[in-house]
Formats: sequence, structure tokens, C-alpha cells
Amino acid sequence: PEKTLDADIYVNDDIFGVHLQQGKTAVVEISRSDQGPVQIAFSGDNADLSRVYNACARAFDIMKYFSPDPAETKSPDEYRKLLDSEYARLREEIASLDKGDERTYYEKLSQGKYAWSRLRILMDQAFDEGKAFNEYPEYAAILEKVDPNDPLNIRTGLVFSWLGFRQKTPATVPGEDATDYTLESIDIVEREITDPAVRRSLTNYIGYSFFMLNSGNGDVKRIWERFSTLARPWPEIIARYEPMMKSITGTARGSEIPYDPVLTDPEGRTCRLSDLFGRFTYIDVWATWCVPCCREIPHLEKVAEHFKGNDKVLIISISTDEDRDKWLQKIRKDNPAWPQYILDGEEGQRFLSGWGIGGIPRFIMLTSDGRIFSADAMRPSDERIVETIEAQL
Repeated sequence: PEKTLDADIYVNDDIFGVHLQQGKTAVVEISRSDQGPVQIAFSGDNADLSRVYNACARAFDIMKYFSPDPAETKSPDEYRKLLDSEYARLREEIASLDKGDERTYYEKLSQGKYAWSRLRILMDQAFDEGKAFNEYPEYAAILEKVDPNDPLNIRTGLVFSWLGFRQKTPATVPGEDATDYTLESIDIVEREITDPAVRRSLTNYIGYSFFMLNSGNGDVKRIWERFSTLARPWPEIIARYEPMMKSITGTARGSEIPYDPVLTDPEGRTCRLSDLFGRFTYIDVWATWCVPCCREIPHLEKVAEHFKGNDKVLIISISTDEDRDKWLQKIRKDNPAWPQYILDGEEGQRFLSGWGIGGIPRFIMLTSDGRIFSADAMRPSDERIVETIEAQL
């Protein structure tokens, strides 16, 4: 329904951008010669705005500031230097526009996306250094300036970081009870957010965070009562998360698995998940394109090494990659010492839907008889992981 829209275009591993306007035609030509880099060119209406937004999409492609391969990872300072360089080029592109509302808009959008990208690099640094975000002065300095009722900050991503910044309840990690954190999020939105667009976006974000990222760990009934009240003006949001709420209640500890997927190993052999029952099973649901997933692999390697030769424990990884070749390249390069499987085609969607998985990485624990011990278990990076598994043997 928007009169204008900045749209992202994904071509293989590249991201580009184009500016769209109702009643106008944008012409985008994408090409590559001799396996060189993908090129994009714009003509038609608003070609100048498309070039600016394309520069914006390219500058703030988060994969420029992270590598899933530890050997290629740069230091936080190197990533900040690269970001500053990309931002400088983007400002030059924006300066080519005539002064007016469009130029002002892209200046503000780029400033916000630059600030969020700084935060994102800081988040990765905090993860690597084992620190909390608020231990870095830059974290508060950026978020204290955010106007949460400016709809532009939906596009920059800053309003979502602002919500976490406003929390007094400590942030939870996947697998932990998120009741108090989620209820406080709802309180903050009800109390401080007056802009309808921002209110809707944050309501959806709270639903996504609890029902998908945190997999409903907490008092689901209590959360749903508060959340459905907050989301009442937007029935489509309630319709989006109600099935997930029902799925979560159906994967409680002791339940039978909701869907028994067909798994395919690197040699193309297939089996059912149920064929592997008989040991306490720790399942890693991941994908090669998932940054947090790849960050967990070194930790999972240590867990697998600890239980090597233990016939009471089974550790497996299940990939949701649609590109089988990329999956094979990754596991052949890493050479993991635990079984690897992939969900082919529609089987992946049936598995994710049946288990209520809306975000990865996701870790699952099953008892030796194949019943659910935890549908959203702690990550391998959690220092309690080994003792938690050992306690079930």
C-alpha cells in the first residue's frame, strides 16, 4: 500500500537495492561476465533514487562485517574502518541528489543505518569478548539519541535495539524463561510508543522474539493474554502467531515429537529422525547462511568431542539450507566429527512448521525413547550444556 518503497534484491550472495514508486517504472539490469562480480544498472523513472538506495543497501550489507569462516574474520576495528569507508562513499552518492525531501530522507536513513551497523559490530565484539552490550559506552551513546516514535527507525532497525536498551529485566538467551522480559517489552510499548506504525512494528517484533526466537519459553498462556491484547488492532499479527502459540504448547517436555522428518546425509542416504532413537539426542538445527548458527559450531565441536565414544549420547546437525552444494562445501571444509543431515525440499518446511521453528539456530533435546526433553534447548556455547546432558544419562 505504500506509494514508494525501497526494495532489496538478492542475487546469490549479493544484495542490491531499487527505489519503487506507484505508477512509475524502474528498469534494473543485472549482469555478470566471465564469472566476475554481479553488476547492476538502473534506468527508467527515479534512476537516481535507485542508485542511491542501491549504494545504501550495499554499504550496510551486514555480511560485509562478519565472516562465518574464523580464518577470514577481521577485528572489530577493521570492520569499523570498512564501515566508515562504505558510509563515506554512500554520502557522496546522496550528495549527488538535488536538495529536497528525498535527499533529506536518505541522509537520515543512512545516518540511522550507519548507527545500527556500528551497534551490530559491537554486538559481535561483545559476544567474542563475553561481555554485555552496556559495558561499552558507545552502546548507550547511540541508543540514547534514538527517537522511538520516528517511523524511520523501523527501517534503520534502531527502534528494536532501543526496546532492548530500555529494558531493566536482563535479556534472556535461547532456552531460558523469557516471561518477565517479554512482559516488560509489552509494558514499554504500551507506555512509551504513540506512533501507530512503530507500535505495530514493535508488537510484531515482540511476537517474533517470544514465539519464534525464544520458541515460547515461559508462561505462554500469560504472555498470549497480554500480547493478543496489545495486537488487537492488527488481526493479521494475531493470526501470524496464534498457530505458533498452539505449536509451542504441543511440544512441551514429555511430548511425542510433532513431526518425524526424513533426513538426508552427505552421501544421499536417507533415514527418519525416529530411526536414530535410543540415545539422549542433542540436535543442532542450522544453515550455512545463518551467522549465529556458524558462531555456535566451534562450541558444538567441543561438546561433541566431550561425548565422543559415549554410546548414551547422540549429537547431530540438521541443515535447513535450500542450496545443497553450499551445505556440502561447508561441511567438507569444516569436517565435523558428528553426523550431518539436511532436509530436502518441502521436508524442511514441514519440519520447521511442525516443530514451530521460526528462527535458527535452534537446539532440541530428545530422551532416549524419542520424547521431547526440550524443544528449545540451550546452545552449545552455554557453559551448562555438558552438565545438563550428563544429568540425563
